[in-house]
Amino acid sequence: MKFKALYILTALLLGVAYSCKKNSTVYFPNVRFEEYVYLNNPSSFPITSPGGHIFHSGGYRGLIIYRRTLNGTSDDFAIFDRACPEHFDDDCSVMDVSDDGLYAICPCNNERYFLLDGSPAKGASLPLHPYPGILNRDVLYISN
Repeated sequence: MKFKALYILTALLLGVAYSCKKNSTVYFPNVRFEEYVYLNNPSSFPITSPGGHIFHSGGYRGLIIYRRTLNGTSDDFAIFDRACPEHFDDDCSVMDVSDDGLYAICPCNNERYFLLDGSPAKGASLPLHPYPGILNRDVLYISN
């Protein structure tokens, strides 16, 4: 009788131990910053039309600012950290943009992310880290 109770107790404990999964939450570094992007500045010319992008200071490893539409609202812009969400602590994590301007590419393992919305594409499982932007006439204000 004691053996049967011990067996059941051991089976329950092993079942609980194997059913617990490691917490896989990724905590992206939270850095405070405020940036102003003046759209009438010549360095901002690429984001005056849809599909254009620029790199800007701010965030953890810099910002990618991508122009989605020409509606004249803050939703015209997608703003992401240049740090690859899969490898943000690694030295290789500063992303670049593909030649066609559609993807952010992480040089660590060549993961790709859609710039339109930051969603993972080829080889990636996490989305890009977004930042909110506020458009006031020809000034884009970005902070976290």
